[in-house]
Amino acid sequence: MVLRWLTRIPRRHPVAFGCCFSAVKTSAADLVAQTQIEGRELKDVDWRRTSIFGVWGFAYLGGVQYFIYSFAFPRAFPSAIKFIEQPLRAKLRNTAGQLSLIKQVGVDQFLHHPFVLFPAFYCVKEYIEGGTPSMALEKYQANWREDCVVTWTVWVPAFLVNFSVCPLWMRVPFVAVVSFGYTMYWSFLRGAPQQTEENEG
Repeated sequence: MVLRWLTRIPRRHPVAFGCCFSAVKTSAADLVAQTQIEGRELKDVDWRRTSIFGVWGFAYLGGVQYFIYSFAFPRAFPSAIKFIEQPLRAKLRNTAGQLSLIKQVGVDQFLHHPFVLFPAFYCVKEYIEGGTPSMALEKYQANWREDCVVTWTVWVPAFLVNFSVCPLWMRVPFVAVVSFGYTMYWSFLRGAPQQTEENEG
């Protein structure tokens, strides 16, 4: 009864729920990173940095990723829904479903993240910081390899779970929960303004 009540809003309003949940999550993760990891007092918090993560969480993690994981992927991988709904024993025998799972993780981690998500993040960050698109792409290129390694370490195993167990309406909330810790580290790693050769000169 309680579980049904808790899941009623995300089931009825999945996009709005995903956007709001992700915005709150990313903002909170940044605040935790600034106050607990970096040791800042609340009065010294960089609120512009927090706003970067709030906007990023609302617009991309909640909105764009909902479209990708709940609409684009099920259509690109039509056997995914059936695979998710199967019990574990049937999943272990379903080689086609397992292959679809691996393809989803591969597309997400080796195409979507490196070539769409990262550039979008740096563009949002640079826009809020008052920079230019060329500065955003310069930072993206400089950090690309490290960003990929950090991301794959967390998200390859997480998405193996997400694409094999979670129902469609739960995919974005699952990603948001797992990414709270990831976002804290990401905030610590990439939250502060970054110097480039362009703005150093």
